[in-house]
Amino acid sequence: MKLPPGATGFNPPPGQRADLRIFTAVCHHAARTIDAAVTGITAAGVAPNHHTITITHGQHHIAVMRHLTLPFIAFAHPRASGDATTTTFVDHPGLAAAITDLTGAQVLTGEQLRTPLSQVDLDGLDAGEHDQFSYWKPTTVGEVLFNFWD
Repeated sequence: MKLPPGATGFNPPPGQRADLRIFTAVCHHAARTIDAAVTGITAAGVAPNHHTITITHGQHHIAVMRHLTLPFIAFAHPRASGDATTTTFVDHPGLAAAITDLTGAQVLTGEQLRTPLSQVDLDGLDAGEHDQFSYWKPTTVGEVLFNFWD
């Protein structure tokens, strides 16, 4: 795997930012396909570097995260209130199918997101992004792509 420029959210390449309204509409549609509902929306900012939509199905909650500038989507267990350090990435094939039907974004698997950075090509990242690695010390692809760094 090779991480593209802008993976950290710092010094993103010029281009389109993910539109929260469109991402929300996609998640509403995806939620309906599994008889679930959107129950929370958090916009990207300086931190986090991704939009998060919470989908609830019965007693189960899943966070659907969309990188702000790169076409990547991930699923995770929602974070506990005040927890800015732990993200547990999961797979959800039903939501993944519904989302990929509507977007050009790539849904990354839990396995891809848990890939150690020692197994990843980081040559496409600029010096500023490498400086962020030195400071935040991420260990996996998911920690880089979906972070809360400021």
